[in-house]
Amino acid sequence: MAEPTIDELSPAYVREKRFDLGLELGARPRANRSLLVTVSYDRAAPEGVMLPLVLEVQGSSAGSYLRREFTRALPSAIIFTPLEGGPFLVTLREVGHNKWFGTLNLSVEGELLEAPKPV
Repeated sequence: MAEPTIDELSPAYVREKRFDLGLELGARPRANRSLLVTVSYDRAAPEGVMLPLVLEVQGSSAGSYLRREFTRALPSAIIFTPLEGGPFLVTLREVGHNKWFGTLNLSVEGELLEAPKPV
């Protein structure tokens, strides 16, 4: 029996950015106001998406971190409320399967919860 090749063990399409996250047209992200993020899985065809999915929202401070798991159905939209202003990174990813993901960078209007700390 032939040994499997590296392409069979770890295909090139594993860990690709295949989910598209976006905002409603004309949306202006603001602190303490709900925000609707749309999700498209069109580029995940033909293999499709497998649950569970993990949503992570990272803001300017630790108080803005949010993690949510989707285990029953694929979300077509996600609603969350940023607690502060500043840059945010929204990531939706597969836990297993092909480990596909999607990201969205946001600039949220409003005050910071904490002053920035030098690195």
